[in-house]
Parts: sequence; C-alpha cells; structure tokens
Amino acid sequence: MFYSLTMPYPPKEFPEASANDSELRFSIRKSFIIAMLMASMAGYINSAMLIEFGIPVSQMTGVTSRLSDAIAHLELRDFLNSFMILIGFLGGALISGLLIGKAQFKTSANYGHALLINSAILGSATLFSFIQSEVSLLLSAIACGLQNALVASYRGLQLRTTHMTGTVTDIGVHLANKIKTGQPWPWQANLLLVLLFSFLIGGILGIFAYREIPNWSLIIPSIITGSLGVIYFKYYFRKP
Repeated sequence: MFYSLTMPYPPKEFPEASANDSELRFSIRKSFIIAMLMASMAGYINSAMLIEFGIPVSQMTGVTSRLSDAIAHLELRDFLNSFMILIGFLGGALISGLLIGKAQFKTSANYGHALLINSAILGSATLFSFIQSEVSLLLSAIACGLQNALVASYRGLQLRTTHMTGTVTDIGVHLANKIKTGQPWPWQANLLLVLLFSFLIGGILGIFAYREIPNWSLIIPSIITGSLGVIYFKYYFRKP
C-alpha cells in the first residue's frame, strides 16, 4: 500500500483518503519509529568513525570523492581506506539483499536475522576499535550498508537512513509542491523530516559518546540493533 518516497508525488491509485485506514495508520507509525531509530544510529556510527578515522562510513558520495582524490594524489593509505569502506557498504547491502530482497514487506524471520547480524558486526567493530584497527571502518561500513538496504525494503518504502542527500532533495520538492498547489503537508514529508533530524541528533550523540567512551562507542548501536532483533523475533513467533 506504500509508494516510493524517492518521488514525492503520490500516484492517483493511492489517494490521501486511504491514510484514514486504521491498518495503514498503524503501519505509518511503525515506519516513523523504525526510520527514527535507524537514521539516528547511522548518524551516530558515521560521527564516531569520522572522529576516529577522519572519513565517513555511511554515505558513499564523500567516500567516492575521497577515493578519487587518493588516486589523483597517489595516496595509498587513503585509497585503501576509501576502497575498503566502499566495498564494505556494498557487501552490507548485498547481505541484506540476499536475506530480504526487493519485494514488498512480508513478515519474515530474515528481518530478525538481519538485525542480529548487524548487531554482531557492530559488536565486532567495537572490539577492533581497541587496537585502532581500520577493520572497524570496514565493519561499520558493512553495518551501514546492511541497515540502509534493510530499511529501504521495508513495505516498499525507499527510506535511505544512512545519507541525507535524497532526503533533503525530496523535502525541497515537497515544499515546492506545497507552495505551488497549497495542498496539505503529507505524512510522507513528515517522515523525511524525521529521517533528517534523527540522523542529525544521532550524529551529535555519536560525537559525545566517542568523546566519553571512544573504544566502546559502537557498542551502543550494537545493543540497540540486537534488541530490535530480539523484539522482532518475540512478536514474529507470537503471531498466530
């Protein structure tokens, strides 16, 4: 019943009146909660890694530019780090795709498996941070890629929780549509705002956490993701 958020114009077969349906409203609320948690964790992880290694792990635009710069200046270390992050993010998305695929959301144990795998990856990244190893970069990028693809396939919504370029673009389009047509501000635009501010707040929390517990900072999103996996399985196996 959901349409892609990458194009903020709803198709005619999904009228706004359908949002009055109780099941749809419940699904929308769940989407807001999931978007808030995942975007805040992505912002948190990205900030922590940015402070420690000076390179982002959750958005590939900056990483690709760093890769270009490293090639142009023949900087082997920067090249290896950037390439490792790019491959890690791709690998995480690959894992999510193998588990979840691109289909519309269907209740499946694979969502719980993906959350627990992500938790284990972040836990491993925490351990490697104690030896200042770039393996933490790789594992953090895998976790972000897995998470981004996992949420992107939730009920067909294109929710990009690890980078805000498309989100800010779509908010701008919604604003333009509001100014031009005077139509009511849609819930989809509010969801995009939740993504943006959650990523921002998560980034702030990641900075403070790294300052206080630098080696343990990634254990927090690991625990949260693992808890979500356990909660998912709890309700999955309870269903009739």
